[in-house]
Amino acid sequence: MMKILLIGASSDIARNLVDNSNPQFEFIELTSTPTLTNQHQIDVQNEESYPHIEGEVNGIVYFPGSINLRPFSSLKLSDFQKDYEINVLGLIKTLKHYHKQLSTDSSVVLISSVAASLGMPYHASISMCKAAIEGLCRSLAAEWSPKVRVNCIAPSVVQTKLSSRLFRTDAQVQQMNARHPLQKVGQPKNISDAISFLLSDKSSWITGQTLHVDGGLSSLKK
Repeated sequence: MMKILLIGASSDIARNLVDNSNPQFEFIELTSTPTLTNQHQIDVQNEESYPHIEGEVNGIVYFPGSINLRPFSSLKLSDFQKDYEINVLGLIKTLKHYHKQLSTDSSVVLISSVAASLGMPYHASISMCKAAIEGLCRSLAAEWSPKVRVNCIAPSVVQTKLSSRLFRTDAQVQQMNARHPLQKVGQPKNISDAISFLLSDKSSWITGQTLHVDGGLSSLKK
């Protein structure tokens, strides 16, 4: 049995991972809004809130993020700071707190975005944060190898509660679908399946990589 820490376990992708994943995974769920008896409360920006986890862990997945799509001119410095604190500093604090518990042959999975590599308007804050995560991924993969694998997943837009304002009308859904070469947006299972793969032994020769799960958006023009 592999013990996996899920940070931000209330997200739609995390829930899909828990509900549909490999039975060899034992998930320890940490979230800011626990609704289940087996979930632990955490505020990723407050290290004093981090629960004690007994023994070694075989993996960590960090889900907390933000979608702040606005013109650069309307973004305040505080907007950049807030996004950075959630996406990057919260991740760093989490890894600083728990990384010494990672076992040999363990796996860390981080969540980036297609916006880290593909220039898109109104993504200044999120692209900055996710590019920082990809850089951290590569650095930690080099530093922690061969004991720990560290990889990123870079999705395009996924239909979740966090992105619900992008899918309010049928016209918005059709527009989002049409942007992708595969003519559809992502679903939580698309991302959770990729996470499950990177946590498992099937990815034992992969580290320091960013896996684009984006319907072809980052590399294809159609």
